[in-house]
Amino acid sequence: MPKRRHATLATSIAVTCAAFACLGVTGCASPPVNTELPPGVSIDVYQGRFDYADHSLEIAVANHGRAPLEVVSAEFSSPTFTPAAGYARVPTTVRPGTSTDLKVLLPPAVCAAEPGDPVVAIDFTIEGVAYRVTMTPDDRLGQLPKIAAEDCRGEFVAEVATIEAASGFTETTIDGRPAAELEFTATPTGQGGILTIDTVRGSPLVSLRDPVTGIVGETVPLELDIGSAKGPVPFTLTLIPARCDPHVVQEDKRGTFFTFTVTTRQDTGVIYLGVSDAVRSALYDFVALSCGWDRH
Repeated sequence: MPKRRHATLATSIAVTCAAFACLGVTGCASPPVNTELPPGVSIDVYQGRFDYADHSLEIAVANHGRAPLEVVSAEFSSPTFTPAAGYARVPTTVRPGTSTDLKVLLPPAVCAAEPGDPVVAIDFTIEGVAYRVTMTPDDRLGQLPKIAAEDCRGEFVAEVATIEAASGFTETTIDGRPAAELEFTATPTGQGGILTIDTVRGSPLVSLRDPVTGIVGETVPLELDIGSAKGPVPFTLTLIPARCDPHVVQEDKRGTFFTFTVTTRQDTGVIYLGVSDAVRSALYDFVALSCGWDRH
């Protein structure tokens, strides 16, 4: 009789545990969490043209299944970009047959980092089934090495000098065309080193006039040796509206960034320098006035 009572008690405890396991009751075994992507779900990363200014990256989650995918957390990391960059707007639903981009803000590249694969760590659920996946995503456009190289190039430039645009510009007329003269200044840090500003390229908003040849085009040579300079080096860009389509202003994202080719102790490559919000707005007004239309 006692044995039967003990057996009944044990059975009761087991049934109770099983009944409450899905509620997370302490002492009951939790269902296993899946660590592999299910069929129909894929993840890659890329940087869109709207992501450059704030140094962000998109974690693209594609759901080709038949049920919604609920993202609980997501973060990107790599030996080159640490600490991990987390996605803040969770939970986020990825509907069936769609892809959703999860924007994360990248930290500056660690220039002395050892090479290594990027990692996406993501938690999500599909129809109540939990997934916790850590994986190496595809770099859709092969951009991660380029982003790291630009970050480090900027760091090597900053060792030698700061390069900044003025807080305003001068409107003028050159060869019968409206023009804006925008001054930049390269100020040495005093540490010396290798830094030349080789060329500058305009943007979809403005072309550049070569002060030597008078030719208006995309690129102007500068050939400024900043590493050997003993004091600030000012230089002026002469800007001409590149096109008079109002959409160039209305849809602008990169029109007030200038592309400088520089040589540092690392390599020769490009850096991008923008202007202040006030100068950006004034340049929009300048283009609109020069083209004969009102942007407001």
